Amino acid sequence: MDKSNFDRIWDLAVKKVHNSLTSEEENEWEGVSDSEQTGDILKQVEQIHQKSSKSFLMKSINKEKNWNYIHGKINKTPKIRQLYIDIAKYAAVFMVAVFLGILIPRSFIFKPQEQALNKVEMDWGQMGKIFLSDGTQVWLNAGTTLEYPASFDKKTRTVSLNGEAQFKVTHNKKIPFEVETSTGIIKVYGTTFNVASYDDDSEMTVTLVEGKVTVEKPNGDYLTALKPSEQLTINKVSGKATLRYVDTEFYSSWIEGKILLEETELSDLVKILERWYNVDIKIMDEEISNLKISGTISKNKPLDLFLKIVERMYGVNYKLVIKPNNKDEVLIYKNEVPMI
Repeated sequence: MDKSNFDRIWDLAVKKVHNSLTSEEENEWEGVSDSEQTGDILKQVEQIHQKSSKSFLMKSINKEKNWNYIHGKINKTPKIRQLYIDIAKYAAVFMVAVFLGILIPRSFIFKPQEQALNKVEMDWGQMGKIFLSDGTQVWLNAGTTLEYPASFDKKTRTVSLNGEAQFKVTHNKKIPFEVETSTGIIKVYGTTFNVASYDDDSEMTVTLVEGKVTVEKPNGDYLTALKPSEQLTINKVSGKATLRYVDTEFYSSWIEGKILLEETELSDLVKILERWYNVDIKIMDEEISNLKISGTISKNKPLDLFLKIVERMYGVNYKLVIKPNNKDEVLIYKNEVPMI
C-alpha cells in the first residue's frame, strides 16, 4: 500500500468512527474495509475514540478536526525511513489523547498491530469501579490489579486479574467473557460473580451471584461449572477444588463498603483489614489466631472503632503504633497489652 492510500484509509477510519462519512466515502470505505491493514488502523482509531468518549472536554472540542490537524502535520514529515513515519504516527495518537483531556489509567500499553491494554491498580486502602468497552461493570477491591483491552475485538473478551473483583458481565452469547488468574480461568457469557485471587493468598475463590460460570485450569482444561449461590475454592498448592453453597451477600457486600463476618477466623480477618485500611497487623499470641469473629465492618468507619468493639467482645487487646514514614502497625494480644 503506497503512502497516499495509507493516509486516505486513516482519514476514512476517523470519519467512520465519528459517523461522518459521506455516501461517496461510505462506498470508498466498503472497498478497503476487508484488508488486514485497514482493520489494524480502525482498531487504533477506535481505541482513542473509546478513551475520549468519557472526557469532560468532549463537548467543547471538535475531535475529528483536531485529529486531522495533527495527522496533517505528520503528512508533512520528510519520508526518510518508514520507521520514522510509524513513530510519528503513534506519537500523534498520544498527542490526540492528551489534547482531548483523556484520563488514562496508571499504565497504558500501546502495541503496534496488537490490541492496546489498560492496567488499573488499586492501592491498599482504596476501592474503585470501572466500565469495560462492552458495558461490563467491574468493582475492584483494595490491592487489586486488572488488565483489560481498551476495546474488545469480535472474537474474545478477556481480562487478567490479581486481587479481588466483582463482575457484572454484559450478556453476549456469541463471545464469552474470560477472567484469567494465576490459578484458573473463569468463563461466562453474561452474569454476576465475585473472584478473589490475590497472589499472596493460598486459595482462589469464585462466588456466583447469578447466572452461570465455568472454571478452567490455567492450561484450559475444564474443571467445573457453578450455579447461583455456589462457591468454588481452589488451593493454589495442591490444586484441590471444593464446591459449596454460600450466602453470596457475605462475599459481595464489600462493593457497598461493608464486609459481613460470620465465624471468620481472626487470622483471615487480619488480611481483610490490612487491605482495606492499608496497615500492617500482627497477631502477637498464636492461640488467638483462630478466634472466630462475627459482625459487620463498614469502610466509612475508622479501624480504631472496629478494633475497640473486638477488644470488648472477644477478650483481646490491641496497640496502634504510628509510623510516619511507613504503614501504621496494629499489634493484637490476648487479654492485656504487655508493657513495651
